[in-house]
This record gives sequence, structure tokens and C-alpha cells, in this order.
Amino acid sequence: MLGVEKNKVALVPHDEGWADEYRLAKDELENILGGNVAEIHHVGSTAIAGISAKPILDVAIVVKSVEAIDFAGMEAAGYEYIGERIDTGKHFFVRGKEGGISTHHVGCYPENSENCESAVLFCNYLNEHPECAAQYSDLKIELASKYPDDRLAYAEAKSAFIEDIVAIAKGKQKNA
Repeated sequence: MLGVEKNKVALVPHDEGWADEYRLAKDELENILGGNVAEIHHVGSTAIAGISAKPILDVAIVVKSVEAIDFAGMEAAGYEYIGERIDTGKHFFVRGKEGGISTHHVGCYPENSENCESAVLFCNYLNEHPECAAQYSDLKIELASKYPDDRLAYAEAKSAFIEDIVAIAKGKQKNA
């Protein structure tokens, strides 16, 4: 993965090779976490065909036991543990390269995580609806030019679009 500097927003056109990079990461992560993996998914914009994305591989893993996450194994493989998001229960890991460039984001979620389910539904829906994917890509490009040095503001500005798509995907269309 090309990667992006911490807190920066830099988009590139979709790369078909991202699917192969995901498969390699998936195999590696399954080897590290072993039988604790319940599900593993390619999420984020690199998982959506044809759209611009930050070249950072996002992987969502549902674990059978948060307590049994192999933190030492993840660290040995180059994943830095960032911490737990109290609101979601997600344990977040980042892999990067020299210069503070993030290349991989891995979230380990407890079973039945609504946040993980939403991330998967969002990607699946956009892959099934290229017109919505194109709208999302256009929004991302607009926001990246507005917030090139503020990834948090960029993410927050996308949140309403994401929430709407997730609601549609769940069959609970908002403001219909």
C-alpha cells in the first residue's frame, strides 16, 4: 500500500491491486489471530470498486474474544496498538512505514458489533450501486480538497452520507 501521512487526506484513483493486498493482509491476520477470528472483512474505500480512496487498507475483524486478541503477535507483525474506542468496543491497530505513513488500519470488534456490520453494509451497498459509489467518490474528492490536513474533519464531513447509505442498506430509509 502506498499509505498516507498521519492526519492527512490524500486520495488516489481506485487500484485493482487493493483486493490482492487485502487477501495478503487477511491471510497474515488470520495467522496471527488464529481461532479467535469469527469474521474478517475488507472495508473502507479501498474495498469499493472504482472510487477514489486514501491508499490505506482498512480491515475489520470480528473476534470471538476481545480479551484473547494476540496483541504481541500483532506488534511483532508491525501493527501498533492505538487503543480501544469506548463507544464502539473497537480495538484499533495501525501499520505503517517510515515517515509516519499509515498503510493498514485494522479494527478488531467484539461479536455482534453494529459498527462493524455498518461498515460492511456500506461497502456492499456501494459496490452494488455504482451511482451511489460515484456520488461518494465525488464527495470525498471535494472534502479532500477542503480538508487536506485534517482527517478528522474530513471523516466528520462524510458521516451524514455514510449514515444515510447504511440506513438505506438496513432497509430503514431516513426521511423517506
